[in-house]
Amino acid sequence: MKKILFTGGGGAGSEAIYRLLSTQYEVYFADADIETISGVIPKDHCHQILYADDPKFIDHLDNLCNKYSIDLVVPSVDEELLKIVDLETPTMLPEHEYIKIMLDKFNSAKTISNANLDSPKTIKVSSFLQGNSFSFPCIIKPRKGRGSRNVKILNRADQVAAYMLLTDMQADDVILQELFIGQEYTVLMGADSEKNLKLIIPVKVAIKRGITLRAEIVNNEIVDAACRAIHKAFPARGCYNIQLILTDDGIVMPFEINPRISTTFCMSLAYGVNPINIFYNKIDSGLEKIGSKLKRSWINEFY
Repeated sequence: MKKILFTGGGGAGSEAIYRLLSTQYEVYFADADIETISGVIPKDHCHQILYADDPKFIDHLDNLCNKYSIDLVVPSVDEELLKIVDLETPTMLPEHEYIKIMLDKFNSAKTISNANLDSPKTIKVSSFLQGNSFSFPCIIKPRKGRGSRNVKILNRADQVAAYMLLTDMQADDVILQELFIGQEYTVLMGADSEKNLKLIIPVKVAIKRGITLRAEIVNNEIVDAACRAIHKAFPARGCYNIQLILTDDGIVMPFEINPRISTTFCMSLAYGVNPINIFYNKIDSGLEKIGSKLKRSWINEFY
């Protein structure tokens, strides 16, 4: 059995990933805070690693991979990605330059727009403060970050200064983004190691609190076509995630591309589709019709 190591093991999807993959692979999980990893996962499959900003992070992770003869690393933490691409062990990640662009929400939006694809108008707060106009209400958020941290809707221009004061961030590090009303989707994109797109799983979000709590996999030809166009313009290997709004008049607006798996990765496994197998073996998913729901809740563990 191949040995797969997931980082960000304390994430909401790890318990399901272990349950759904442990008959096919030896599955391990790593996290900087090992206590956040679900007690459902055997302790000998849980490992503590350093935080990504530690200078010894990669050496430490390399040693862990060598010790357990890990065949593939599947990262799920933004702060780790640009370092993990240099890991000795193979990774299910896009290339370095792709990760670098997509982790920066300003550069990501501009890159998509420059390819003549729909994307929300996006400017830096520094540009707004220098007199460039912008329509309100809008979204304000950090250029880099995850889990919806410091993502807010601003109704008026005078709220920008208050946001900057409260968050204590630099104006170059924050963006204003055009607000679109509609249905949110988080779309799993699965490609093989040669960037051939093999899988699109559109997840219709019902409830989201930083992570997706209620969602349903659905067929949507408009979303599918838009995501295929994005991959054609920016082909990438492995798994990544497109977050988008489908407006009531049928326009797809991708507002973030996460160059890693998301917490809804486990939904594809529950439906019987294995992106890891697709990545390794360059096979098609065999998926024709989609339909699966996620209901995520909490458990309490006592010791």
